[in-house]
Order: sequence, then C-alpha cells, then structure tokens
Amino acid sequence: MKILKYTLLTLLALIVIVLVAGWLYLEPMVKGVVHKFGTQIVGTEVNLAGFSLHPLDGELEISGFTVANPKGYETPNLLSLGNIFVKVDPKSVLSDTIVVEEVRILKPELTYEMPNFSTSNVQQLQENVARNTAKSGEAKPVEAKAEEPAATESAPAKKVIIRKVTVAGGSLSAMTPLQKNTGALALEMPAIELTDIGDESKSMSINESVTVIFNKILFNATSVVTKALGNVSDMAQKAANKAVDQVKDSVKEEAGGLLDKVKFW
Repeated sequence: MKILKYTLLTLLALIVIVLVAGWLYLEPMVKGVVHKFGTQIVGTEVNLAGFSLHPLDGELEISGFTVANPKGYETPNLLSLGNIFVKVDPKSVLSDTIVVEEVRILKPELTYEMPNFSTSNVQQLQENVARNTAKSGEAKPVEAKAEEPAATESAPAKKVIIRKVTVAGGSLSAMTPLQKNTGALALEMPAIELTDIGDESKSMSINESVTVIFNKILFNATSVVTKALGNVSDMAQKAANKAVDQVKDSVKEEAGGLLDKVKFW
C-alpha cells in the first residue's frame, strides 16, 4: 500500500514538474517562432513581449508585438500592437483547416517615415512582404540549404479561416519632408474590420492570412498620411497665396501714396 502511495506521489510530482517545465519553455519557444517566421515575412526584426494561452477555451492574448523599421530610418519600430486577442475553435486545431473565430487588435501604433516623396518605410516593408511571401518561395526557413534534396512526400500545409478581424484605437505618427521643422504629424487611424479571410472558396495558409491583415493596416496608414499631406499642402498653398495678396495690397498702397505726391502740369 505504501509503495502504491509513494508511486502515485512520485507520478504527481513528475506531472507537476512537466507542466511547470512546459510552461517555462513554451513562452520562449513561441517567442522564438514568432521572431523567426515574422522576421522572414517582413524582412525586419519581429518580436513579442509575452502571451497568455487558454487552450481549453481556444483563446490567446499577445502583448508587446513589435515590427522594427528597415535600416536607415530614425525610429526603432515601424509598428507596435498594444494587445492582440485571438479566439480559435479548439476542435479545428487538429484538422487541416484552423478556424479562427475572432482576432482583435487594440491600440496599434505606427510610425510613418518618408525621407523623400518617392519612398517610405511602409512602402519598403510592403515590398519586403510581397517578395518574401511570393507563391514561388513562400517564407522558407533561413536555415534551409539549396543542396538539400526535396522530400518525396510532405504533409499538407495548414490552412486557416479567420471569421472576423477588428483593428481599433490606432494612432499614427507621420514624418515627411513637409514636417522637417514642425515635428511629426499626429494622426488617428480609422478602425478596420475584415471578415471571412481564407474562406472555403479562397483557401489560404497562415502566412497568407497574416499578410492580408498586415497589408490592410499598412494600406490604411498610407491612405491617412496621403490625405493629411494633401490637407497640409492645401493649407501651405493658401497661406502662400494669402501672403502674396498681402504683399500686392501693400505695394498698391505704397504706389498710390507716391502718385499722390506727384504734381502734373
């Protein structure tokens, strides 16, 4: 009886150790995967600070997700996502197609740098994403070697369906050639809602689905900045026209005063 008791206690202790060790190593593993494959997709450093996983409910919360700026830009990060909430259908995790019921992205912060009117950090990142997720070579691991023989049989890649994506409370800081002496423009990003990404008629991989969301955020930012620059340009033009009109009026007044002093015979 004592042997059974000690055996059960030993098994319980081992289970606790495995669970604790699993949790301790799970977070570094997830961070490593996000860093590795995120960096491969966008071409710059991608990191996350932490996450909270509730597997039985199919819920995941991610905090401190950052995307670094390409080299040559002033600020360290192009994009920072304050909080990401993901709700997955647990039954779908083991199937060929993972069903994500909801993705909520709250308070994203984006820095839009435009050193000149022909390029920007956002444009460069979009080009990186398009190149790195091209159909001909979709996000291959950096360790892969060209001389390695291709596998004769490979498991089909996981597909994903995302029912709903919302992005809200975003802020945008824009630095353009027009703001060299006035500081960055502080702008608000309109809310984004996407539905049925990768539905049955448009089967998508996880990388492709993430790219759709990522590109939508970047496109939104570009639209906001373009509109703001148009407004700033219009304001500058109106101010310049007003200044010219004032100069003309002043010249007319001075010219009229001089004519009053001239005597004609």
